[in-house]
Amino acid sequence: MPDLVILIWFSFRSIIIGLALAVAWWLARGRTSRLPSGLTAAVTVTATSLAMAGLIYLNAAIGFPMLQPPLSEHLPLWVFEMRVVWALAIGILAIALLAIPIGIHAPRGHASLTRRTPFSFGPRWWFAGVTTIVGTIVTVSVLAGMASEPDEEGLWRNYTVDAGSSISFGTRIYGWYYSVPALMLLAALIAVTFVVLWLIARPSLSANHDDDVRMRHLRTRNILAIASGALLIHLGSIFTSLSNTASLRGGAAIGENGWGSWTTPFAAMQPALLYVGLGIAALGYALWFGVLLSAALTRRARANTDRS
Repeated sequence: MPDLVILIWFSFRSIIIGLALAVAWWLARGRTSRLPSGLTAAVTVTATSLAMAGLIYLNAAIGFPMLQPPLSEHLPLWVFEMRVVWALAIGILAIALLAIPIGIHAPRGHASLTRRTPFSFGPRWWFAGVTTIVGTIVTVSVLAGMASEPDEEGLWRNYTVDAGSSISFGTRIYGWYYSVPALMLLAALIAVTFVVLWLIARPSLSANHDDDVRMRHLRTRNILAIASGALLIHLGSIFTSLSNTASLRGGAAIGENGWGSWTTPFAAMQPALLYVGLGIAALGYALWFGVLLSAALTRRARANTDRS
């Protein structure tokens, strides 16, 4: 039993820490950010639950063979090799689902001369945070890609350490083979997020102006939280992958009685890369859990509030 607990902890520690952070946030101030009961809350719970369940299951199936789906042995190997991009792909689907309801069918109020954009209902620091995460992902991906080399199959995912004129050893790295598809999904995630924010901001304000604006603020916040969570989980996976590369060790006999050992140039960063990766992923899961709590533990809608 203790062995199972240890295995579960090391397999799901980022998720467990993320849940603890989300509960702490909810107890501290999350109750003021609840969605009103209705269609929007139901869709948010469904989208977030499916996204989290899918990502957790896919990752659990790798460490626990008994959880692997039927016929999984017939899936192409690259499906499992590309697990670093799963969070981005699932995040895109979740954000697209959160566009429901697309329009708000409510009595129109007074005309507003203020131009509404996808940035109208979200704090600037949310958008600044997303921009910072995206910039970090692109920077790390490019640096890791430049350090990669083609392997025997011609795929840019190999990292080699030259220990001498005739000695070298290598391992896998988050190279172009992984980062190019991930950057394409990253662009798709940004595009889908922008479109959904535009769909939320575009309709005219309803007669109940205050409740309408509050709902749009909450929906925008949840969209940005899901997008940020997917980006952080992806970034955490990159750092964790790089920590595995940094842990590479190699040795060879030198002369008759000598022995030499070599490591990667960034071997000293291995613990930092690992814990930073786990912490960043935990923060991403915390954002997803926070959205789930805000939609599952709803507040009662007012009589004249938009029924979304």
